[in-house]
Amino acid sequence: MTLRAILTLLMSTAAVAANAGGVLIVKDAWIPESPPVARVVAAYMELVNAGAQEAVVVGATSADFGHIEMHRTIERDGVARMVAEPEVAVPAGGSVTLRPRGLHLMLMEPKRALRAGDTVEIDLQLRDGGTVKAVPAVRAGAPAAATGGHEHHQH
Repeated sequence: MTLRAILTLLMSTAAVAANAGGVLIVKDAWIPESPPVARVVAAYMELVNAGAQEAVVVGATSADFGHIEMHRTIERDGVARMVAEPEVAVPAGGSVTLRPRGLHLMLMEPKRALRAGDTVEIDLQLRDGGTVKAVPAVRAGAPAAATGGHEHHQH
């Protein structure tokens, strides 16, 4: 295993940041590989709150994307839709999983093509003013469900 591969694995496995209420840990952050012309990709991860107070994610930014929104996939009458989520609360001592066909980050207007093995840095913004860095790795061969199989539009 190369040094880059080891560093990528370590960075994408867990990122930790202290915030006013405690510690929010980002685990298993990943992005499914998509065609180079894709205008929108999704990011998934587990957010674990090791602190004594609720941690609330209110936004995200990345130098690799024009903007990022938090979305949830909902299904009504057999049709899946994306609904914007203004914030994601992670309870004290609990966790929230961002996963395909569920809660996820929509990474819009990519500034570079992402290939398997690449990583990006995403800063999760917390209500208390703190930030948590997530470093998702791009994974090849992600199932169609990873991107929801749906077009994503402005909400």
